[in-house]
Amino acid sequence: SSTRTSTNWNQETKTRLNEKITLNVSDLGSLARQIVRGSKSNELLAQAAKNLASQETYIHNSHETMRKMDLLRSQLEFQQSAIERSLNHLDEVQDQIASIKH
Repeated sequence: SSTRTSTNWNQETKTRLNEKITLNVSDLGSLARQIVRGSKSNELLAQAAKNLASQETYIHNSHETMRKMDLLRSQLEFQQSAIERSLNHLDEVQDQIASIKH
């Protein structure tokens, strides 16, 4: 009889424990859903994605502008070099004119 009572008590305890575990897991799921709803993390992620997508055009345009500026820089360096060569020739021409005058 005491074995039977002990077995019933053990079975009842296991059943209650399983019920408590099930209830706790369910409560944790509800809590997680509430946290996600409360934090609006999905909305924040969606907004961040939209912001990034809207910046893509600006990033592309900035890249193109930088590429064009680099091309202009190269052209200006070439022109500067040509001007320096012309100035050197100008000095030579002035020297030749001066020697002709004398």
